[in-house]
Amino acid sequence: MAVSMHVVWSKTEPGRVIYETHSIETITDGKGVHATVDSHTYEISVRSRAEAESIADTEGYELFRKGEAWESLPEE
Repeated sequence: MAVSMHVVWSKTEPGRVIYETHSIETITDGKGVHATVDSHTYEISVRSRAEAESIADTEGYELFRKGEAWESLPEE
């Protein structure tokens, strides 16, 4: 199961960049096949694109390099 990582704006602290992870799992039961999404928000400040890439590499996440919060981060 792949886990995607998205750099987003914090909802509790405006102007702070944090990250979220999302994974989709397929479950088959008596009612058929269903998809479930497991999402987590990490209120950990991300200060650069390099830091986001390091987190993704360490944790094995697929980093999505797009969006307003991503664009706001410096390279280093």
